[in-house]
Amino acid sequence: MADQREYDALVISYSHLKKLPRQDEALHTLKKVASLVKPIMRARGWKVSELAEFYPDQQNLLGLNVNKGQKILLRLRYPGDRTQFLPVEQVTDTMLHELCHIVHGPHDAKFHALWDQLRDEHEGLIMKGYTGEGFLSKGHKLGGSGRVPMREARRLARAAAEQRAQQSARERGSGQRLGGAPIQRGQDIRKVITDAVERRNRANRGCGSTNFTEKEIQTISETASKNGFRTKAEEDAANEAAIAQALWELVQEDEKKKHGEDYVPPSAEFPEGNGGGTFLPSSTGPQSSNMPPPVPEWSRPAYASAFHVRPIVTFGSNRMDVCNMHAPQSTKLPQLRCMRD
Repeated sequence: MADQREYDALVISYSHLKKLPRQDEALHTLKKVASLVKPIMRARGWKVSELAEFYPDQQNLLGLNVNKGQKILLRLRYPGDRTQFLPVEQVTDTMLHELCHIVHGPHDAKFHALWDQLRDEHEGLIMKGYTGEGFLSKGHKLGGSGRVPMREARRLARAAAEQRAQQSARERGSGQRLGGAPIQRGQDIRKVITDAVERRNRANRGCGSTNFTEKEIQTISETASKNGFRTKAEEDAANEAAIAQALWELVQEDEKKKHGEDYVPPSAEFPEGNGGGTFLPSSTGPQSSNMPPPVPEWSRPAYASAFHVRPIVTFGSNRMDVCNMHAPQSTKLPQLRCMRD
């Protein structure tokens, strides 16, 4: 019996740049990043029509979200050297950022709360032993080729989590987390904070020309499409998805222990869960104003010409996010610019 497949693909297709070297690795990286965030997407009912590689002329541009998930573009390669790939961890963090823009536009407190929540969930999955696609091939392969019962998937997930916990105990003390650098032993924490403030101020002074017009955004997206080779996503192996779901449940068990009776799981209706700092409204009470807008149907955008794009950029070694909200000329939405250190 062939390995059973799921038919709820969360990323419908991939597109890598066909004229750049190491094309196979580029496609593999896109699939790897997608597989790392699929449990997070599945919990919230998020889908991405196309996950694409781009290599924009703007050397500081790392990611774009077009039409709230209709298309997400990621920079995979270093500016100035098309043969060298950025660390998968950095690309994954960009992906998490762009996913947040499916439900939140400006980089406000709600956006950053959700981004931090996604980072925590991703880190929790990694700490439980989740490695994305190919998980079962690394010492967890099942006997036979039938579909694994959920009970067995949970057993394998716990075994992987225990193994990873033992490894983490040996590595404890690094202080490393996704999206940040470890604080070195003996380092002056006050100087670290002061340096961070100075980096933010330098970014403020240097970002005057980083806003993109709607025409420029369309050009970036269309260039990536023109130069890309599109690959339809294969359905996920059912056994792989079962293990991923079991590991996700373990992460949520930890969240339940942390929050107790106040625990709220992430969902399509409330993607932040506890991480957003608010909770689901009572079924008998009024609708909370803190509730995020519903997830858009990317296959039927309200305005075909509207490009809602949230680029992430860096200036040298200093990171900042610049958010441009673009809408058709008939609407009067303001342009937004914001930063994150």
